Amino acid sequence: VCFCKGKNKVKVNRESIIYIVKRAKEKMKNVHISNRAYSIIRYVVLGIAAVVLIYTSYSLTNSYLDYKEDEAKYAEINEMFHQQSTGNSQSMKKKKKSMDYSSSLTTWVWDYKAMLQYNDEAKGYIKLDGTRIQYPIVEHKDNDFYLKRGSDKVSNGAGAIFLDYRTGGLDGRMCILYGHNMMDGSMFKELMNYREDSFAKKHQTFDVYVGYRHYIYYVFSAFATKDDNDDVYKFGFDDDNDYQKWLNTVCSKSRYKFDNRLPEINDKVIMCSTCVDNSGNRQIVCMYRGEEVVD
Repeated sequence: VCFCKGKNKVKVNRESIIYIVKRAKEKMKNVHISNRAYSIIRYVVLGIAAVVLIYTSYSLTNSYLDYKEDEAKYAEINEMFHQQSTGNSQSMKKKKKSMDYSSSLTTWVWDYKAMLQYNDEAKGYIKLDGTRIQYPIVEHKDNDFYLKRGSDKVSNGAGAIFLDYRTGGLDGRMCILYGHNMMDGSMFKELMNYREDSFAKKHQTFDVYVGYRHYIYYVFSAFATKDDNDDVYKFGFDDDNDYQKWLNTVCSKSRYKFDNRLPEINDKVIMCSTCVDNSGNRQIVCMYRGEEVVD
């Protein structure tokens, strides 16, 4: 067989044709295998994506349900302390006219006995006006129990506000309170707002209930640190000098200068801690005990 191209002629014998056809079949076979492999890979990737989507949807649904359950739970606890109070009739004179009025109000009144019936490990309550921080303070014999249990001891991803069992408790010289930084704004999420000057300026006191007593606590320091910073996370002090050294350390770290005085060695301090991320960064807010409030 002769193939003509211009003036040149190329001779192709029978064996050459067979060889060319064989090579062509092999290439077609490889292409077929490649297409098949591509299809398999595509289905595997789609399958993995579907599994990830289903798992993510499941996790988000569970988280949402946890959030709603948590919200309802703490609203119910908060309602435990609302009591009806009736004011006496009073008279007010203005421009020779008098006007009598009476009031019937619902007020929030701390009841430690009721809280103990709810949870026998309850130590108190913490409130920050204008925020969602109003939760029972609980303490267990370890720091793992309330990480994934609510203040009712029932399993819940939001956890509870709990005392570090290694510190001195609410009546000790210094104690640490932990709470999760929840995406829905609950638990200790709003401690992150102390990174904003406007928020820090407006929120310089907490109401903390210790046992049957009610105290005003004054914020003196807010800053970020690592969870392995032994200069901040202290679990006891050798003496007054050691405590003063710690106070100096946490005061110097504050990103905002609060209007309150600085704490002294006789002050009882609460250090609130929450997660910033999964890399060990923590948000800290420190406050000292002020006057007792007679409710």
